[in-house]
Formats: sequence, structure tokens, C-alpha cells
Amino acid sequence: MFRATQVVVLAAFCAAAPAVASVTVFDSRAAFRAWGEMMPQVRVARENFSAVSQGLMPGALAGMPTSDTAWQASSVGGLTGAGGMLHTLEAGRSMVIDFQSSQVRGVGADFFYSNGLGEAVAGYVVLALADGTQFVRNVHGMDSFAGFWSDGAAISRITITPIGPAGAANVLGTDDMDIGYVPVPTPGALALVLIAAMAGRRRNR
Repeated sequence: MFRATQVVVLAAFCAAAPAVASVTVFDSRAAFRAWGEMMPQVRVARENFSAVSQGLMPGALAGMPTSDTAWQASSVGGLTGAGGMLHTLEAGRSMVIDFQSSQVRGVGADFFYSNGLGEAVAGYVVLALADGTQFVRNVHGMDSFAGFWSDGAAISRITITPIGPAGAANVLGTDDMDIGYVPVPTPGALALVLIAAMAGRRRNR
């Protein structure tokens, strides 16, 4: 049993158990996606950054896998979308990803450090949500996954902060971001729900 302010780190789904915590943390993509499949009405969209503007971008970068998962990333010094991955332009800089809708309930991605030769460098990053939930993740390659699921409140922001010698000397990168969200019903679907509800009330009278 976990308090609401605590976080559970799940390395494998078989070791997972329902938590009382409002946010659950994962270091396995398979476990992250399996957990999402158990949440009612939730879908998962993949952002692989292939459509993100290539080259050096001094301002923010944005993407929209679906209308409910639009995001905007920023970093002091700028970002680059080269190679289908998102990188900070300067070593030692944090990356912030904001979500534009209130429908996001989960976010997870591969996080890594990259040196001047484009090689992965081992180290640690701090991942934090806007509500204060934090997770220190050791990154050892370009497929070091970390993710969060919220069982209630929307996730509005994730901040990735470099720490330690590796963080100070190398650029921060991310790839293959999975975004869990609750789709907003279309006007037609919403009308059908209202009609069904009204019909149910009439039958109960």
C-alpha cells in the first residue's frame, strides 16, 4: 500500500500491483502500455518526432499525434529534431514538454545523453511532472524508458533535467514518446450518449 505522495517504480508488469498513489512510475515500456490498457477509455498515441522540423531551432518545437495529445517542447538554448529524435542544443540544459489539452493521463519515452559523436553516454536524469512527482532514472543507452500514469488528474507538463557529470557534458535527448489520453467525444458521439441516457431514463419510469 502506497501513500498518495509516493511513487511505485515497476520494472516488469508481472511485479505490478494496483497502487493507491495518484501517479505511478514505470521504467519498462511494456509495463507502461499494459497499465494503460487497464485504464478505462484511455488510448495511447506514439510521437516518434519524425514530423518535427529538422535542424537547429532556437525556439520551441511542437507536434500533434492527435488533437488530444498536442505538445510543445522547449529548452534554454534551443532544440533540434535531427535524426527523428529530440535533443537539446546545449549540454547541461533541461527539456520541458507541455501538453496543450487536459486529456493527457500518461507520458513515457526513451531518454538518453548523446556526445558530440552522436554516441549514447550513461548517466542520470530527473523526470518531474507539474504536480511535483519526480523520478531519478539511470540512462545507459538510447532506449532507457521512463513513464508516468496518472489515475485522475491530467498531466500538463514533464520536465527532464540532466544531473551529474554526464548531464553537464552531453546533450539531452528523447525519442518514441507514448502519450496516454482520454479522447474528447466528437459532437456526434456525444449526441448518441445523450440519446441513450434519455432512453434509459424513460425505461426506468
